[in-house]
Order: sequence, then C-alpha cells, then structure tokens
Amino acid sequence: MSTILYLSGITGFLMAWAIGAQDVSNALGTCVGSKAVTITQAIVIGGVFEFLGSLMGGEVAHTVSKGIVHSSAIQANIDLYVLLMFCTLLGTFFWLAFATYFSLPVSTTHSLVGSILGLGLATYDIHDLNTKTLSRIIVSWVTSPILGGLISYTIFFLIYHKILARPQPEKEAIKFLPFFYSFTLGILSLFLCLAGPQSFRLPFYHALGMFCVVCLFVWLFINYRLVSRGVRSASISSIQLHPLGETKADVEVNAPKVEQEDVRLEAAEKYFTGLMILTACVVAFAHGSNDISNAIGPFSVVMEANLHGDISTDKPVPKLVLVAGGVGIVVGLATYGHRVMSTVGEKITKLTYTRGFAAQIGTALTVLSATMFGMSVSTTHCLIGAIAGVALVESSSKINTTTLKKIAISWVVTMPASAICSLTVLWITYLVMDPSSRPK
Repeated sequence: MSTILYLSGITGFLMAWAIGAQDVSNALGTCVGSKAVTITQAIVIGGVFEFLGSLMGGEVAHTVSKGIVHSSAIQANIDLYVLLMFCTLLGTFFWLAFATYFSLPVSTTHSLVGSILGLGLATYDIHDLNTKTLSRIIVSWVTSPILGGLISYTIFFLIYHKILARPQPEKEAIKFLPFFYSFTLGILSLFLCLAGPQSFRLPFYHALGMFCVVCLFVWLFINYRLVSRGVRSASISSIQLHPLGETKADVEVNAPKVEQEDVRLEAAEKYFTGLMILTACVVAFAHGSNDISNAIGPFSVVMEANLHGDISTDKPVPKLVLVAGGVGIVVGLATYGHRVMSTVGEKITKLTYTRGFAAQIGTALTVLSATMFGMSVSTTHCLIGAIAGVALVESSSKINTTTLKKIAISWVVTMPASAICSLTVLWITYLVMDPSSRPK
C-alpha cells in the first residue's frame, strides 16, 4: 500500500495544481476582466489568499471523499476504497487539465464527485451509494447559476439606476459609498463566519451580531473619512468632471476625444475598485480553505489507511499536507490560471468595476445563502450566473451567448467525463498491478 500512498501524494499535488489553474478564476477573473488588476497582480493576490485559506482548511477534507459511498461499504473493503481514491485523484486531474487547456470554467467539486460516482457504480452495489447527496448535487447545477444571477442582477440594478444612470453619477457614488462599503464588509464577515474556514465559524446569531457591528463601524468610518477629506462638501464640478488619478488639465486636454458622459461614468466606477478587490480577496481566502479538501480529501483517506489501517473523520490533517496542497494551488494559478481567468473575466460580457463588484458580492451572497439553507452549490456556477445576471440589467445582447453555451456544455459533460477518466485510470491500474495485490 505504500506505493499507492506515494503515488496518491503526487496526484494529490497535481490535483491541487488543477484547482489553482481552474477554480481561482472564480475569485480573480472579474478583477482582471474589469482591468482593476493585471493578470500578474491577480496571480500574486490570489496566490497569497488562496494559500492562507488552504492553511485554515482540512476540517472538511473527508466530506467529498466519503459522501458518495456509504461508510459501511467503505469499511468493508478499505483496500478497494484506497485504490479508488487514487484513481479519483488522477482521473479528476486529467479532466480538469483538459478543461483548463481549453479555457473552460468547470466545477472541481462536481468533477471529483463524477469520478467517485463512476468508480462507485463500477465497483459497489447501487444501494451502497448515497443517492441523497447525488440528488442535491444535480439540483445545484440549476440552482447555483440562477441564484447567483438573480442576486447579482438585483445588486447591479440598484447600482445602475441609483448611480450610473443619474446625471451626476460620481456624486451619487460618493453618497452611496458608505452604504456599499458597510454592506460589503458586513456580508464578507458574515460569509467568513458562516461559510468560511471552520475555525472562523460562529453560531448564526453570533455571526448576525458580527454583521451588524461591522456594518455600523464601517459606515461611521467611511463617513468620517469622506467628511475629513472634504468630499461631502465638495462642489459638483470638482467631483464629477475627472476620474481619480487625473488632473483637471488632463480632462481639458482629453475632452475633445472622450464624451463627457464617459468621463463621469469612469469617475464613478473607480470608487468601486477597492470594493471589488476586497471581495475577491475574501472569496479567494474562503475558496482556498474549502476547496483544498478536493485535493487532500482523497489523499488523506489513502494516508490514514496506510498509516492507521482504517479511515476516520476525526483525525486532523497534518499541516504539512495542507501546506503542500496550498503550494500546489499557487503553482497552478501561476502557471495556467490565466486561461480560465480570461474566459470568466473577458469573454462572457464586458466588465467594469461596478459590474465586477456586483458579480463578486452576488457570488459570495449565493454561497452564503446556500450554506445557511444546506444547499450544495458550485462557486464556479454561481459566478458564471452572476456575471450573466449583471449583463442582463442593460440588455441580453451584452452577453456572449456563444461562450455561455460552450460553458454550459462543459458543465453537463463534467461528471461523466471525469468518471470516464477515472475509470480508465482504474482499468490501466488493474492491468499493471500484480494480480495477487489487487483489491477484491
């Protein structure tokens, strides 16, 4: 079994690499698409927060790896399940690498579930599979993008009609800035307390109290900063005619080339840059803490069986394993993350700071709501739905339907494709293994 342990360690790292290359686009794709940060800056930001989040993970490492097959069937033949976990890691990696190469944003969780389901159907009785878990995953295919789209549509609808469509958008942006900052930071604190790393989580009413305290403090602080800088009392002409970082002389030179309305919108948009980057950092942190289990969950099963002879959920994952998983995620983001990031940030619809912010906070709210109601959702699906919802506020023509169809097809084929990859790995493994060492 030691050979399987070493091979699973290597494939677990490869799986973490695939998660970094594939799923980190959830947090940073909108920032890149709206030009708030460059791809290089996004890789640095995402790498730092994904790695920190991965160090906080581990408590849920067994959830996916043991949720599809009933524990009684696992304990009845541990050697077989260990082999299946190795095949799961390698088969899922192959599918995610394929999807990443073709810039397709797919769910790593659904890929992993597809692998375990395919292997489970091939090696276990149908009664040994957890059909309740499977049905919730299938339902989430529909609920995730719809819920993300509805929430982001509502948020950007308010931003568009209360700020961007007004005659003086920058003035309106300044007026609503304390509300958006307090709401965003309050939601992000609630997100971490209810859906973030296990060590951050609080009971619901304690988390709600934290939300209220953060909202009040941030609202007072932002108002104080605006007043102390004299922004609240500034004249309309001083706040609406030039974007941040430009002087009045710059605007006068550029005035013949740029419509005044575009200049006003750009100035209003830039107030949302910090909000969008802040939201992306928190989503990356929470993503690293939760999705690291997709890589180390199956490996931890192999490790426990090899070291202790059984599989248990109450043994903590060693920090060294978490560090290795975090490094794999960062390496994947740095080497191949730009491919899917480009699809999410640029090829679905044109993103600006306000649109990227609405999509990000909508994704966080969707994952948070799903966690509170016990729903299983995909962060990838939530974000794609959120971006589409933002685009629908202005017109359906703003959406690149060709890209959306391509993404939808990749979602549908994710579970069967991942299952086929893992079954192929299992078949090859049985061919090369000594017949006497094959699990029965």
